[in-house]
Amino acid sequence: MNETQVKYREWELYSDKKITEHTYKEFENSGAESCGCDYCKNFIIQRESVYPDEIKKLFEELGIDYKKEIDVSELARLENGLHYYNGWFQFKGDFKGKDCTIPLKDGGHTVDLTKITDNFSIGFRYDNSITPFKDKSGLVQIEFDCYLPWVLENETE
Repeated sequence: MNETQVKYREWELYSDKKITEHTYKEFENSGAESCGCDYCKNFIIQRESVYPDEIKKLFEELGIDYKKEIDVSELARLENGLHYYNGWFQFKGDFKGKDCTIPLKDGGHTVDLTKITDNFSIGFRYDNSITPFKDKSGLVQIEFDCYLPWVLENETE
């Protein structure tokens, strides 16, 4: 593995940057563009401001194109009017530090993410269930959630 080591907060991340960059260049549309629903359009319009600068820098160091999230979903409209989104990216590699996965007693899991700003949190775990990577072994999934206003003309109920 052509390994790039990145220290980010309490994590040590090890990325095969060459394979990661190549994979992101190969697939044309992000999860949001592929879907095209109003929730995803709302996300796409705000994508530049979704990710804090330190996260954009981290993604660049790992070989990830932040404009190509693998998946994103709007989960709820909150009482304060913001929309709660969750999504993920992946990179070929490994990490040391807190795994954000919390197994549930009856199966499945939830995630415990680290707050970066008031409107953005992140975490790392291993998963390859939905991926553009040809070789599904050794993938780190970067989970994120964020809170966004509705900026499209008509709000979806």
